[in-house]
Amino acid sequence: MKTRRGRVGPVDKPAELFHVMLRGCRAESLVQDEEERRKMIGSIESMLFWCGGRVYGCRCEADRLDLLLEPVHVPPGGMMRYVTVSYALYLNRARGRRGQVFRPLQVFLLQRAFRTEFVLWLHRPLAGAGWSADAAYLEPQRMLWVDSESVLEELGRGPGARRQYRALRARGIEEELAAAFESARDTLSHVHTAVRPARTMRKRRQHALLRSVIRHVAQHESVALEELASRSRARRLCRARCLVALAAVRCGVALTTIADVLGRDGSTLEEAVLRQRAHDPSGLLSAVEAIVAAMAAEEADLIEADGQEAGEESGAESASDEVDPDTAPQGKDRSEEG
Repeated sequence: MKTRRGRVGPVDKPAELFHVMLRGCRAESLVQDEEERRKMIGSIESMLFWCGGRVYGCRCEADRLDLLLEPVHVPPGGMMRYVTVSYALYLNRARGRRGQVFRPLQVFLLQRAFRTEFVLWLHRPLAGAGWSADAAYLEPQRMLWVDSESVLEELGRGPGARRQYRALRARGIEEELAAAFESARDTLSHVHTAVRPARTMRKRRQHALLRSVIRHVAQHESVALEELASRSRARRLCRARCLVALAAVRCGVALTTIADVLGRDGSTLEEAVLRQRAHDPSGLLSAVEAIVAAMAAEEADLIEADGQEAGEESGAESASDEVDPDTAPQGKDRSEEG
């Protein structure tokens, strides 16, 4: 059902899990030393900062990177651009080469019932050089960008959950599931389904969402709408623009679209957000979460209001269609005609 504003996301729809498979174009390891590993992890953390969502597991081995993502509003293809672009630029510069680094992204929809099995498959022992996010499940306060707690909660409480995880990892998973996770050819449709790696939403919806974000930020920060697109560099306006940028990106709006509306350069706006993050990371993120939550609540109210209006209209139409049998014109009775 259409509503009067741009939708923040599906209301009351459970989050989907995606297996994202990224492969290099060359027969060489994507990560060869500790510095490259830190840069890869930094790219993933940057993706989570800009797009939100969760990462439940990660494995980088040889020329392949596998992630288990739970997006919020930004599709997996749009999220992974924060990884592929930054890491490709770094890798070409570090290794003194040019050209494309990654092959086209492969995305698979994973049924939530198989989340634990997939995490165990991702964190199986490495055959050669590489790394995984296994430490996030084995040791508390390690790799905090991995949401291990929600998976461990299904296995038990406290230290017992980690012991259960170790036991399950040592036991391994079924060969049929492992084959489905490993290759697109052996994918099981009820477990692991290939989907199109969508990157962006339609421009019209992006602009509708951006208008809603700007309105909510203006209310939250007590600034005028016209001030956000002005040339003023007042501190309160810089913070408000950063909130617009981050909240809109998390709703699925492209940064270039945001910059055009605010009359700013995209890279300048991105740098301003990162400076604000370094200055007040918790305050920035809490404000963005409050703004997105307010938009979602407003969307839910609008959908409920639209449903009530539709019900009232259908009730009025059904009432107008009722006919008094005493005043209705009587047609010829054909019930007994042969």
